[in-house]
Amino acid sequence: MNGRAENFKSVFIYSDELANFEYSPTHPFKPIRAKLTLELCRRYDLMERPWIRLVNPEPLDFAVMKEFHDEGYLKILQALNSGTLDGKHWPDLLSGRKGDFLTVDPEILKYGLGTEDNPIFSGVYDYAALTAGATFLGAKMIASGEVQVAFNPLGGFHHAGRAYAEGFCYVNDVAVAITHLLKEGWRVAFVDIDAHHGNGVQEAFYQENRVLVISFHESGRDLYPWSGFENEIGEGKGRGFTVNVPLPQNTDDEAFVRAFEEIGPPLLDAFAADIVVVELGADTHISDPLTHLSMTNFGYCQVVKKLVGVAPRVLALGGGGYDVYKTARSWTLAWGILNDLEPRDEYVGVVGGMMFGPEIEVGSLHDKTVYMMGNTKERINREVDRVVSYIKQNVFPIHRIK
Repeated sequence: MNGRAENFKSVFIYSDELANFEYSPTHPFKPIRAKLTLELCRRYDLMERPWIRLVNPEPLDFAVMKEFHDEGYLKILQALNSGTLDGKHWPDLLSGRKGDFLTVDPEILKYGLGTEDNPIFSGVYDYAALTAGATFLGAKMIASGEVQVAFNPLGGFHHAGRAYAEGFCYVNDVAVAITHLLKEGWRVAFVDIDAHHGNGVQEAFYQENRVLVISFHESGRDLYPWSGFENEIGEGKGRGFTVNVPLPQNTDDEAFVRAFEEIGPPLLDAFAADIVVVELGADTHISDPLTHLSMTNFGYCQVVKKLVGVAPRVLALGGGGYDVYKTARSWTLAWGILNDLEPRDEYVGVVGGMMFGPEIEVGSLHDKTVYMMGNTKERINREVDRVVSYIKQNVFPIHRIK
């Protein structure tokens, strides 16, 4: 592959400041994944192209964030960032220590802050505003026609609500960007292949027919946030514009790709979005410590290729992925696909080797696929068939898909 057409342009949105944030030493969410991804993209000759730019984001303005988020909640985040809340200093809000996590009084807990998932740390508002700013920058550059593809590996905080933090997410950058795009008259689809259901985005647009929300994820029977079942299809004028494809434990590449092919392209073609926002969570990987799917980056890449094939403009966001090195590998491959480039290792054969964490196990970025067999495979196929059938019967007719 030689890259995109002459007028094609893309941006990789990155900040060392973001990549170096840490929730706590033992927290599973590691922003450093973004830095590892950029290093791999450079190593595999996926950055130095005339149509590719590396851009640095700025924190998003409070006024833009409150187009989606509750103003009071944002002010709480701001106050915690500066170390005070209603006259109390930040340390005075602490009520004890649980393991490596600080616990706080109920005044903070009602906002979902101070939990093990969403601890308070110095600069928490700065961090949230910068992650939202990175995603917003990508949306703005695409909407202006400046680029066709933007990738923010530290985006995709799809669990946060209007007035609360949840699931490692303080500000819902996805909902903020989509809300703004709607104000500008754009038609938007959101496709989420993260292993966790994007409940915050679903809630934001559950009654909206200008946004198509499609989520492929591990079933809420087995995994946080315990939602995203196939019968959650939207309400009111939004009925049929929320689509959930819950997948059973041990779903492999073949089953995931099949489910995507059956549901994703037909709906995206029928909806005809101007911009497709894609959450490229890599926690579907068989090695991920927080989930129970059995995918490899072989199936992951097949899905990304199919997404690129049906999307006129793509805003790609990293999402989850808690095996840090496997995630960096997957995102590097996705960036190559977004730019129609094949990764090329210029250090192959060099004495002493150049491999580190992301590639050392297999000698390349690419995994070999994993196939489930026997009763496990039969169980997976039955459940995938059931869910796909439900969506075709209950959602496809709304979009006039035969």
